[in-house]
This record gives sequence, C-alpha cells and structure tokens, in this order.
Amino acid sequence: MCGRFARYQQLPAFAEAAGLTPTPTEAAADLPRYNIPPGTKAWLLALDAHGDPVFAEHTWIFPTSRGNRINVRSETADVVPEYREPFAKHRCLVLASGFYEPEGAKTEKHRPWWYFEATDHGPLFLGAVAKEAGFAILTRSPVDPVARVHDRSPVVVPADQVLQWLDPALAGREAVALAGTSAAAKLHGWHVSDAAKRAAHEGAECIQAVA
Repeated sequence: MCGRFARYQQLPAFAEAAGLTPTPTEAAADLPRYNIPPGTKAWLLALDAHGDPVFAEHTWIFPTSRGNRINVRSETADVVPEYREPFAKHRCLVLASGFYEPEGAKTEKHRPWWYFEATDHGPLFLGAVAKEAGFAILTRSPVDPVARVHDRSPVVVPADQVLQWLDPALAGREAVALAGTSAAAKLHGWHVSDAAKRAAHEGAECIQAVA
C-alpha cells in the first residue's frame, strides 16, 4: 500500500456506518484531509480501557527495532514478535474516505498514482494495529480493482464487522479472514496527478482524476 490516504467525510458518517455515536468533542475536532502522510495524526476507531469503542487521533507510525513502519503484512503479523501482541489484542480501524496506490514496479521512477474509494462513496474502515507510540495499516494481497495497479492493498473491514474486528477475543488471522475481500471488491479508482506525492498538499485537487 502506498503511504497516503484521505479522509474528508466527517466522523458522524463513520459512526453511522458502524452503528456508533461520536461525542460532541470528537465531532467538533473533526477536519477533512485529502492527503494524510505518515508521521501525522489520523482518526482511528479503537477500544478504550473499558472495552468500549471510541474515536481518537493517533500518529501514523509504528516504531520497531528495524526502524519505523507504516504498513504490516497481515499474513505474518501473528508470527513477528513486534507485531504479534498488537495484532492479537490492539487492532484498530483507520477512518478513510479513500487511499492512494502507485502503479508499476517499485524499481520504476515517477510511478503514476491511483486513488481508490468505495463505489457508493461511503466511508472506509482500514484494518490496523496500534501501540502507544502509533499505528500501522495492515495490508493483504489485493483483489480487483486494486490488483490491476498494485501488488498490495489495505485490509478493508466491512462496516457491519467493525465491532468484531476490534474484539481481542478474536484471533488476528481470524479477524482478517472474517473481513474477507468483499469490501475491497466494491472499490473503484482513477489516475490522479502528482499532487499527493507532496505531503504539503492537502487540498481536494489531490484526488481529482487526470487523463
């Protein structure tokens, strides 16, 4: 997955999709962003100390002994020591309107970027793992349409499975299997300009289609 995503729908849209209610404080602090880069704060849905789902901002970075990570492979997260506990007990969901993916091999320079969103333009819940220092987005093998562009994609959790995904009683691999690929298959995408490649660009022009 590319290191960029967008979230311009407001928190109530995510809360409604998941059958939850954000507090007035959370809603008041909500601001749309079209280009969210690593190292910055983003909105998550997670469980608090009492096991209740809450919306909170957290930093998109996951420090490890081998350096900072922004993505974690879901296929091996339960066997890598630094990811094992977060994958089992501290799964969360990144609130997104869409995400960017580069087209072509990693060895290619100036790869074109694509932007993907739900075909119904609804909010997306991206599976992630978190710890005190930050979070990382979980990835998996893609299905169409993302598979036509890139060899990885985020784990997209259906809105009606949000609470099951967050439940630490469910093993990490079981949560990924439960999420399936149905939500990811209901995406559509288009080629965008290079605007989103610069973290300083956060306007709606980042997701505008180009020929």
